[in-house]
Amino acid sequence: MRELHVFFATNGIHCSGGIATVPGGTFGTPQKSGLGWLNWESRKTQLDVAGFFTENAPVFDELIVDDFYCTGDTSPESEQAKGARSWGVYRRDLLVGLIKPMMRKPMQSAGRHTRLIIKFPQWYDRFQLFGYDPPRMSAQCEQVWVGTEVRDPNTQRMGFVQPTEGYMNFRWLSSQGGGKARGAWFDHIECSAQQFVDQAYQSVLAGAEELTLFRLGDLLDGHSGDAMLASRMPDLMTLAEHVRGKPRRGLAYYKPPGSEGEENLYLADYLGMIGLPVLPQAGYPDYATVAFFPVQAAADKTLVDKMRRHLKRGAILVVTPALVRAVGEKAAALSGIDAGPKSLPASARAVRIASETLTLEPALEIDADVEAHHCEVRVSALVAAQPVPLLTRKIVGQGEVWVLNVRTFSAQDFQGTGERLLAPRKLGLPRIPQALADLIRASLLTPLGEVFRAPSGVELVLFEKASFVYNFHNEPVCIQLGNDSRELPANAWFWRQ
Repeated sequence: MRELHVFFATNGIHCSGGIATVPGGTFGTPQKSGLGWLNWESRKTQLDVAGFFTENAPVFDELIVDDFYCTGDTSPESEQAKGARSWGVYRRDLLVGLIKPMMRKPMQSAGRHTRLIIKFPQWYDRFQLFGYDPPRMSAQCEQVWVGTEVRDPNTQRMGFVQPTEGYMNFRWLSSQGGGKARGAWFDHIECSAQQFVDQAYQSVLAGAEELTLFRLGDLLDGHSGDAMLASRMPDLMTLAEHVRGKPRRGLAYYKPPGSEGEENLYLADYLGMIGLPVLPQAGYPDYATVAFFPVQAAADKTLVDKMRRHLKRGAILVVTPALVRAVGEKAAALSGIDAGPKSLPASARAVRIASETLTLEPALEIDADVEAHHCEVRVSALVAAQPVPLLTRKIVGQGEVWVLNVRTFSAQDFQGTGERLLAPRKLGLPRIPQALADLIRASLLTPLGEVFRAPSGVELVLFEKASFVYNFHNEPVCIQLGNDSRELPANAWFWRQ
């Protein structure tokens, strides 16, 4: 390794050391259960990983912990160590607690300062189950790199991942990493050339200062995305200059660390795909003019009190039925809806807006057990010809509470799909008709002083005194941003200063 390091350095290539913490032929102890990860209760696993850091800290200026610093182990030794804790809490405590003795101390023994970088994967809404704990892990590392890899949203092999997922992951991790989030990391897996390049644009848009491509073998094989990415580098540099240092604004999306996403898993990705300027936040967004609360926000036990104070300042707060159900009567009173005792998934084939009925193809996933009591119904979804509130509004003091009745996935939706981490099936939400997308955007963007009309599949990101629009379609689309109407070419972006 030393010889290789010197060789590359003399040829102008900076090298870092890295490890993907997975079992090898003689390395570590495989976990018991599905995914091919490690059993971290195993003493052999701990010693083998510590050995890597002991050996490599003298060679490299920085060491990177790639994906798979996580576990789904259910062995008897892990179950005994878990005790009364949930699997998620136990795994987070375990992996956070191992960083110092297994990584930092062996690095310090080298007698030189070697930076530790942790790379978080893209499946951010499942972190809490398998041991990732961004705030506590980031605190023990010099830098954070973020998985901004996505997959073909129309294929099942690696999950039906939306192209906005890397952006959402980077921004959410940035909100809790103490300014340490720097690099974005993506690959060629299950990507067309355009999808590969989309990852680069979403990474730069999210604020990444470095792009890491995985892996050299794919580059040597000549994936069609490589030449396209090379040709787009000047364009990406221009975008980087546009976004660098600019404060962001938009629909603050509250997802506390360690929160469960039942019924709203990866909802942020889908809202971004219908042109809502979603800004993920790990802390309560009390500064926001408009804030969105999925069921993940219910992990904040003081949520309702914070919402009430926020409403007194005139905020627009948007909730889902899953959030109302998880919080209970206080949230029901604020929102004016009854979400019933449990989720009742349903597919809406049409929506009614005033006297107009729009057909939905594909169908839109909603929660059918929702009743409006003390609120205005702006849009109704039709399930077996029966109306169900889809978008409601209630004035609360100086503010407003809106309910957007959308549903993505719960843990049960993964059963029988072969998928454990990413979107297990296609949804209709990112393909709703423009008339419905425009209405939802108009309702929630007006308080932000924005007008945006476009088909679904067109992204909007807001900055102070600037806006960004990205067309994910492979054909031109017509958009309106403020007073500016234009045709946006296929897979192109537009910046308004």
